[in-house]
Amino acid sequence: MWVLKKINNNCALARDADGQDLVVFGKGIAYRRPPYELKDLSVVERTFYGVGGASIAALKDIPEDVLLLAADIIDYASERLDVEFNPNAPVTLADHINFAVQRVRQSVVIETPLSFDVMRLYPHEVAVAKRAVTLTKSRLGVELPPAEVTNIALHLIDGEAEQSNMQATVEATRVLEEVTRIVCEHIGDVDTGSFTYARFAMHVRFLLDRVKAGGEVDEGFGTMLPVMKDAYPEAYACAADILAYFLGSHGWECSENETLYLLMHVQRLRASIDG
Repeated sequence: MWVLKKINNNCALARDADGQDLVVFGKGIAYRRPPYELKDLSVVERTFYGVGGASIAALKDIPEDVLLLAADIIDYASERLDVEFNPNAPVTLADHINFAVQRVRQSVVIETPLSFDVMRLYPHEVAVAKRAVTLTKSRLGVELPPAEVTNIALHLIDGEAEQSNMQATVEATRVLEEVTRIVCEHIGDVDTGSFTYARFAMHVRFLLDRVKAGGEVDEGFGTMLPVMKDAYPEAYACAADILAYFLGSHGWECSENETLYLLMHVQRLRASIDG
């Protein structure tokens, strides 16, 4: 195996004997300046094939213990759920857990209005996510808030995307393309490789699932819509055009709760561009 490029001291890009590129993790694996041939493969603790560019960039700032935890969670989830996850799943989950741990240490609490729907529609993923929260406490010494069960479950569901029904996947892809076009018309070009966009795309997909199933975000946030509309008029205008597209092209209607939640995600995208 050849170590090609350092990501951090314990993580590097490499190429195996079959010529496949991968990310390798091992204590001090990149202390030696790449490129070099790694002959003692026993130092490799973890390998990650098929990891994309955005995830590789994120690895640089993810602590080793968090990455190993996330990789073990994905392995556990794969076995319990009997699915094959997207190659980027361990990294995106590690990135999320890393920020969740930081928020706990800074006493920042973030709630999610999707909890009820996720628990109802994806009980098996929720069960795995509860296990993930337990592992985080035992291995990192950090007790994540209850909302993280939902957030981690969403990451698991997102990682399973390639296993979903092909017709539904094609439809969701086309809808997301149109939604992204509308968003770009309102706020400018969006980096579709960013984590912020990935979270937005995840929300759009689950919004479609809820709308088609006749459900909705049911946390009573709709009463905040007039306030948020005045505070973020550009994001509201964008959300309104998206909802008009849903209704005009597909006959999907969204409640005030869903409108507010979509507005919030559009504003997050807008803020990431302005920032």
